[in-house]
Amino acid sequence: MSKRHTDKAYAVILVGGKGKRLAPISTAARPKAFLPITKRDETMFKKTLDRVKKFIPKDHIVVVANKRHANLVKIDFPDIARGNLILEPLSRNTAPAIALAASAIKKRSADAVMMVLSSDHYISGDNSFISSLLTGVDFVRRHWRKGPFVVVGIKPRFPATGFGYIKLKPISVRADVKNIYEVDRFVEKPDLKTARDFLKAGRYMWNAGIFIFKASLILKAIDIFEPAISYAVKHAGEIRMNTLYKKLPDISIDYAVMEKADAIYCVKGRYGWQDIGDPNSLREVLEGELKGLEKSTPGKNAPKKPLSMAILERLRAMRL
Repeated sequence: MSKRHTDKAYAVILVGGKGKRLAPISTAARPKAFLPITKRDETMFKKTLDRVKKFIPKDHIVVVANKRHANLVKIDFPDIARGNLILEPLSRNTAPAIALAASAIKKRSADAVMMVLSSDHYISGDNSFISSLLTGVDFVRRHWRKGPFVVVGIKPRFPATGFGYIKLKPISVRADVKNIYEVDRFVEKPDLKTARDFLKAGRYMWNAGIFIFKASLILKAIDIFEPAISYAVKHAGEIRMNTLYKKLPDISIDYAVMEKADAIYCVKGRYGWQDIGDPNSLREVLEGELKGLEKSTPGKNAPKKPLSMAILERLRAMRL
């Protein structure tokens, strides 16, 4: 990849999804990001990490996770750079996690652009995924005076009621920037009728939960809109983090900043995307990943059944 894109770019992988709707398969000790989903029992976190490593050097990959999951992160990322694993004493949603990561990154590079990714989304089409993110990084870098915040949107395939949406303004922001649109507004999870209307309108994208911005600018925005989070990050080294975190609001970056700030833009992601948020979506992913494996003939010399197959069997046994 071009050094122009990645020399000051950082990837932040958030490992905070509790997966309550996936209980008892997803547990507090092993949340959904660490569930095996492939024939080789690769976890969702490992798949995310390997995808990011294709275009971001490992010393520019920051992981934010709950402190109780530190060992699970290190199993999949044993060579994580010193200081790149940020451990929260307890989960407080994405805004505090992003603030901690942005603060650490800004100390290394005042001009750094950071991409924030969830570790529990299933993505197909790595090249298209990387191209979408680099489009966003390049836009933030070229138009930094506007202070842009970029979100990735996915063209809806069906009238989903389980995802938030992004409404786009009708005209691309610039003729020479493809797939970049100004955001009109963020929309909560709709009912079925509204979701069908969104699909017909053609200006609504699924919110893929990927954000791109300068570390310094997101910190300024958090300072304005959520000063308690900003205070906690600034004084993390002076006061016990446990005490600070208990007082923080449990708030996503969407609510904390993106829905309030100006200069919000959207990259149209042209890759396969699925939020693994419930048993049905996980079962669908596992059935695709393990296709053909069930037809293999068991026997003395047959390969050991992967853990992912056991999870699929449990899902099928559940009343969904």
